[in-house]
This record gives sequence, structure tokens and C-alpha cells, in this order.
Amino acid sequence: MNTGNNLENTAAQRAAKAAAAIAELHERYQRAYQAAQQQPSTEYMSGWEAPCYVGKPSGGEIAWRPVAQNPALDFSGVEHALEMPLDTETKILFSAMYAGDLILEFASNELVLLQVMCAEDGERLQKNLIGHVMMKQRLEQPITLFIGLTDEDDLLISVDNDTGEVGLEYVGKPQHEVLAANVSEFLEQLSPRIDGAEFTA
Repeated sequence: MNTGNNLENTAAQRAAKAAAAIAELHERYQRAYQAAQQQPSTEYMSGWEAPCYVGKPSGGEIAWRPVAQNPALDFSGVEHALEMPLDTETKILFSAMYAGDLILEFASNELVLLQVMCAEDGERLQKNLIGHVMMKQRLEQPITLFIGLTDEDDLLISVDNDTGEVGLEYVGKPQHEVLAANVSEFLEQLSPRIDGAEFTA
């Protein structure tokens, strides 16, 4: 029995499932906005050449559409700096598409799922993830990776880096509630929220 190959196969299966889940979520999101005759928008960052931007900015906002990352955001440098592997599905979540953050619902609760708009945004995200992990190490808490925000101050949606479970945690505290067994299952349970535009990350 080749344990190494089995682990590689499992990681590949998880990556494929996560890629399919995020692609399907973006499709649901775009369909919901089309049905409402709207287009998702995000804060316009003038210094960024974001592939997902559509049209021209207006009032500090710009429309966006999901675009496959090419090349995809590479987390090997982050893993080397932290001297640990990162959860496979979390890496896929942030390296599949260039897109604005998604305003969604989970069990009737509103949240923002973080996304990456361009390479510069990806670099910023990775620096923030490194800072988050180092804080966890300093506090001697289980390592988590943040993936989203809620409408409650300091309450994050995060992924346990060891188990892959998606849960809730307050900044500086361990996860206190599990929402899904992994990122893929979490994404499958999310619903687009059109009227939540006033809640921004």
C-alpha cells in the first residue's frame, strides 16, 4: 500500500471538488444578478489592472465578472515562509477565479466570501494570511485561514488548516462553531444575496 500516492490522490480529488464548487457558485451568483437585471460591483482600485473589471468605474465602484486565473495564484511561497502546507481547498478558493467578493447567505445569515481580483490583490491576501497564521502561532491556537466576513464585528469565517472544517471565530480566538466539513460543502450551501450590497468587506 503506497500511502504517499493515496495522499496525493486524495489531495487531487479535494482540489478538483473545490474547483468545481467555486465555479458553480460563481455561475449561481451571475445567474442571480442577471435575473435581477443587475451586475455585481466592487470598489474600484485605480492602481490595479484587474482582469475581472467590466466597463468604467462610477462613484468609486466598478462592475465585475469572474475570470479564470492564468496563471493561478501560487501559495508555495507562503507555505515555505510558514514552513507548513496550507489547506488544499482554501488554496483553490483563492486561486480559481479573479472576482469581486461575493455577498451571500448561509442558513439565512449574511456573509462576504473573500475573492481575489488581480495578482496585486492576491499578494495582499497572502500577506494577511501569513499575519493571521503567525498570530495563531503566537497565541498557541489551532491554525486557521480566514475566507470570509460576517455582519458581526470581528467575527470571521475560517478554515481549520488541519481538519479542513469551515467555522466561525472571533479575531484572536479559536474556532467556536463548525459550519461545514470542508470548503466544498460550505460553498454548496451558499446562496447569492442581491439586496446585501450595503454590507461590504
